[in-house]
Amino acid sequence: MSSKGKRWLIAVGAVVVAAGVAFILIGAFGRARIGGATPDERITSICRLADAKPLGAGDALAQAAAKESDVRVRQAALIGLGRFVEPKYRATVEQGTQDAGAPVRRAAAITLGLYGDAAAAARLGEVVRKDPAEEVRLGAVMGLGLCAVPETLAWLMEAAEKDDAPAVQLQAIKELYAKFGAQYFGEPSRVPDWPYEAAASVEYLKTFPGVQEAFRKAGVALVRRPEYQWRHVDKRD
Repeated sequence: MSSKGKRWLIAVGAVVVAAGVAFILIGAFGRARIGGATPDERITSICRLADAKPLGAGDALAQAAAKESDVRVRQAALIGLGRFVEPKYRATVEQGTQDAGAPVRRAAAITLGLYGDAAAAARLGEVVRKDPAEEVRLGAVMGLGLCAVPETLAWLMEAAEKDDAPAVQLQAIKELYAKFGAQYFGEPSRVPDWPYEAAASVEYLKTFPGVQEAFRKAGVALVRRPEYQWRHVDKRD
């Protein structure tokens, strides 16, 4: 090989080595970190990472969601993870639905809904059934609204029919109507017999074949209450 060719190979090798060193340095020092001495500062840092999505941002948010001592910071991290819907963060999000802080569980439930599959729907359905905090059940209903699988219909209808909180029932009905391409305009404060209105709205939907199939897929018993179905029809005639 000529001396010119050797010099070219040496130059190429030097470039490759330099690029490798730069990559290592970026990996070591350029990865995303959550900064700030106070919770408010760390929340601001989390929001910036979620928006900019630098290298390692998802990992930093997942670590904060799992290990931060401040409830609001964990909540912000789980909301931020909604920008990184990846399998490797799913366990962290699911664990968040069991966090000691209700705001954290709510944020985790909404983010879990972005995964959109039957397993996410089933977990959110359990949250609606069992979580003692109304705000968390409301978040789970919102998460179910984000899931596209048919089983979500069964969980939403159960929430609309059985939840003790009118706000949760209302949100479930709104999500149900949205899945059928419609919009619900009722409000518990403006409906004197709201429990009956909620039951009637759900009972009417139980007549849909697609809804009946959704209950079968979810493994949830479909209990018919026809007295509410006819009330629903009478009020609209």
